[in-house]
Amino acid sequence: MLFSDRSLWTMAHGIVLGGAALMGLAAALFTLYARASKELAASDGRESRALAVLNVFTAVALWLTVIVGTYFVFPPYRATPPEGLTDLSQFPRSLIQANPDTVWLHAFAMETKEHAPWIAAMLATAVAFISVRHGLKLRTDPSLRAMTATLVAICFVLVAFASLLGIFVNKVAPLQ
Repeated sequence: MLFSDRSLWTMAHGIVLGGAALMGLAAALFTLYARASKELAASDGRESRALAVLNVFTAVALWLTVIVGTYFVFPPYRATPPEGLTDLSQFPRSLIQANPDTVWLHAFAMETKEHAPWIAAMLATAVAFISVRHGLKLRTDPSLRAMTATLVAICFVLVAFASLLGIFVNKVAPLQ
């Protein structure tokens, strides 16, 4: 069923919240690299406030993605089927582990998805803090801007990788 409670939580987690976080990270990364130009560095503080708002939005979106994934999407994924059940379509982890060709999805993909997004959310929070606390200095200090851009890039890679793994898992064993 396309619009079951489980599938709606999965869509909200992956498409809405995860998509918003990825778009926010991409926009923040673009903004930080665009600021390297002298014209933007010499501009007024409106861009600094806008970047701070963007980074706070991105951190909130990432935290919501992680919390919804951990507490609403992951428990139905790992549910244990009753003894003797042959139709494992309602039990994604068991369905994945039953096939030797897809067992890696649980062993690697889900283990990665359990940890990498938490790291990304923490790094995004650090970036949001830097943007709020040192927004004006971020315009003029190239080393602070480079460090912040590096943190955003790491977040982007972690979130994009976890998203890709989530697509693989959902393709093989969707939450229905």
